[in-house]
Amino acid sequence: MSYQACVCNLCGTGCGQFLKTDGRKVLGVAPVIAHPVSKGKLCVRGWHANELLNSNERITTPLIREDGAWRTASYAEAIELLVRRMGEFDGPAGEIGVLASARSSNEDLFALRRLVDEVFHTHVVGVGAEAGHRNSMACISHAFGYPGAVGSLTAIDKADYILVVGSDITRQNPIIGGNIHYAARRGARVVTMCSSRTQIAKLSTKHFQQKPGTKGLLLNALAKALHALRTVNNTRRVDVGKLPGYARYIDALRSISSVALEAASGIRYEEIEAEAERLDRAKSVVILFSSGISGLDQWTIQAITNLAVLTDKMDDENSALIPVAGISNLQGSFDMGLSGEFGNSVFRRLAEPQSPLRALFVVDHDDGIIRDRERIEALDFVAYCGAFRNPFMELADVVFPLTAFNEADGTYTASDRRVQLTRKNTANANDCLPGWALYQAIAGQAARSRPVAVPAGRPWGYRDAAEVFADIARSIPGYHELSHAQLAKGFGQHWDVGAFANAGRKRFHEVRIDYPTPPTSDEFPFALMVGKAQHFWHQNNLMRKTLIPRREYDQTLLLYPQGYVEISPEDANRLKVKDKWLVRVTSSTGTSMHIAVKISADVQTGTAYIPYFIKNMISDFLIHYDNAFAAGEESIIPVRIEEKE
Repeated sequence: MSYQACVCNLCGTGCGQFLKTDGRKVLGVAPVIAHPVSKGKLCVRGWHANELLNSNERITTPLIREDGAWRTASYAEAIELLVRRMGEFDGPAGEIGVLASARSSNEDLFALRRLVDEVFHTHVVGVGAEAGHRNSMACISHAFGYPGAVGSLTAIDKADYILVVGSDITRQNPIIGGNIHYAARRGARVVTMCSSRTQIAKLSTKHFQQKPGTKGLLLNALAKALHALRTVNNTRRVDVGKLPGYARYIDALRSISSVALEAASGIRYEEIEAEAERLDRAKSVVILFSSGISGLDQWTIQAITNLAVLTDKMDDENSALIPVAGISNLQGSFDMGLSGEFGNSVFRRLAEPQSPLRALFVVDHDDGIIRDRERIEALDFVAYCGAFRNPFMELADVVFPLTAFNEADGTYTASDRRVQLTRKNTANANDCLPGWALYQAIAGQAARSRPVAVPAGRPWGYRDAAEVFADIARSIPGYHELSHAQLAKGFGQHWDVGAFANAGRKRFHEVRIDYPTPPTSDEFPFALMVGKAQHFWHQNNLMRKTLIPRREYDQTLLLYPQGYVEISPEDANRLKVKDKWLVRVTSSTGTSMHIAVKISADVQTGTAYIPYFIKNMISDFLIHYDNAFAAGEESIIPVRIEEKE
């Protein structure tokens, strides 16, 4: 019996945990006290990872669908089928799509990227939990010169000022939320911006509960007030006026009307000016915003990065700008090149009825709700790879088992670019292949059966994950100084931003100043906000295979078993409905559903909140609003709410 150190494979915090194992199964979990981010803490998910790893719902053998039923197969037979069927489709024409997993190791992701380029030859790729993260990377890269977090999550421990923009980080990334709460107790000023009064908002020093869709406007107003203050006091530490884009940015900020700001956001400019004074006095600043499961729109992220540049404080060791990922290796999936090109994402192609997509290769689909299910069912061929059984298997023609994260060596990159190594610590009882080995076997079969364009000097031939990582170090900017041997010595290292030519060359985004008005009307008077992060884990396939975490996340459903729509007490009185009563929610497109009311002072009058991930009927209602996924937390749907007859 021994305790083996590893990295938690759930959210993007990168917590350290010990797995208690006898070499055959995981018997328990303990936190790593010395870990610089988690500091001896784990959330309910991490504490009970053993329940997941011991699940009897593992995929243990390759499966092939014949006459509507599954039959077992060998890896060789299943791989031969995959290569033969994939050879029927034109990858360069967009007939093949690849949906990667943000939970895969960097080694698996890198090998999958090679498979995409060298065997499938497709540009239609994506990551299952990528909402908003592509925008995050593009905006940070423009502003700071590299596509990754600025600074470290450990900066929370000493920062004077912490700004949290977006979803409830205490629910999605509980350890980061706990570190923020501890920082507030030691005296740090914690400021939150969110349309709902979330748990982290209740713990904050100051909460700006702006109207839906106006986060970007509010952030730009804060930047305007900060710039005006520094211009008067001449307190700038560097001459930001020389940075590219400065003049047009400041001109845009100066155009903000305090009257129009208050009308659009519900926040008075005088409150913003008072907050700017506190921000200016801070010696170090940490800015956190949600990315991945629930993300922000491009304009809001640009406002965040511009504000970070304007503070003049991002070079301080206790300052940071971090897009907080909801899934363990979302950053790594982007580093390895699986994010896809703008306009060519898998979800975009699935949503286009006339797209040429005919085949899909999917890895570890976590969401319990499958978007575009009917479109996927109509594809000519679907392959699925994963460690655990889930509903997506029902759509597949061939299934490949993969190792769980504790059964193979692999590295994972946390939200703040910290790359950490997990060693194999439990026997692989079913002889499943790790992802990189499976993709290598597929490439080998393809090379034997048909010509494959493999770049000279780039043979596969990997013998272990360490050799895959060595190839990563040679190929991926920022990873060049890392190796398994080096990462095994401590709690990982942040990849090197200096590998990017423009690192440190700050510049501003051009911004537009809009005063959004909700698309509501007399007929559809409620602005419905689509919630993702808070309830993601209710329908997550991994959590459904546990006991205690599932019990914790299902507590809300004991009172609202079919999900709920959250409205304010004032609106409940006006509608003459009580808590748990059924109401009819009707959208402006005519879709409707019956659902229970949850009355809460955490939402503003005239707005409603609905959690996307609780019940399928909710997703069926929302699936018609593809812009709700694109806009993330800023999405607004006009609806009518009335008592069910």
